Amino acid sequence: MFCPHCGKEIAENQAFCQFCGGSAAVVPTSPRTSRVKTAWEEEGTQWTFGGLVTTLRESLFSPSEFFRRMNVTGGLTNPMLYALITGMTGIMLFYVGQILLHDASPGFLPSQVTEPAGVDLFSGSGMVITAVCTPFLIIAGLFVWTGLLHLLLLLVRGAQNGFEATFRVVAYGYGANIFLAIPFCGGVLSILWTVVLAIIGLKEAHGTSGGKAGFAVLFPLVLCCAAAVLFSLLVLGTVAASFGTMPYQPWK
Repeated sequence: MFCPHCGKEIAENQAFCQFCGGSAAVVPTSPRTSRVKTAWEEEGTQWTFGGLVTTLRESLFSPSEFFRRMNVTGGLTNPMLYALITGMTGIMLFYVGQILLHDASPGFLPSQVTEPAGVDLFSGSGMVITAVCTPFLIIAGLFVWTGLLHLLLLLVRGAQNGFEATFRVVAYGYGANIFLAIPFCGGVLSILWTVVLAIIGLKEAHGTSGGKAGFAVLFPLVLCCAAAVLFSLLVLGTVAASFGTMPYQPWK
């Protein structure tokens, strides 16, 4: 046998090398999971319907394996296009469902919700406005959310890879928008699964701990909820104080 350190030949059952003094036992190296292109980016299935469906299925239902093997480099175009397609598809399916619901039960949705700013979302002009604005909102949200997550990961030293790795996690997590097609509970399911995918994706793509990934994803959400609660309490307090200053109080 040969010494794993200096490479010189030593006896078969020798514990230490007589030349360098190193241990003769060969320490097995743990296999590292090689990163590969997603089906959406792989040559042969790139930008095809089959590649889209495969990537969607793997990212939604096997997220740990998907993000562990997902390449963290290769450009922003492919994941951004994937996010745009899946995001638009989910939102438009949700929109169609709302139109059908609106037509089936005209009084189900209040007018102030269905017609904000005097624009009927279920008319032809409303559909055009939605179709034109949605792609820009998706792309803007993609970069803003990625930037916030990556900044928080940097604060807790959880960003082992660059901005692109975080971008890819967020972009491929947009596939959860497909759940918007489910009536009534689709919106809640889409949000919850997007959060789950972001935590798992950041953990696997950056090789960081689940706690750091969870902090990066949940901290902004908790902060927003806390701000909403404080704002509600402030409004309620203002309303309650206004009742106390009324000159005429018939209930007294």
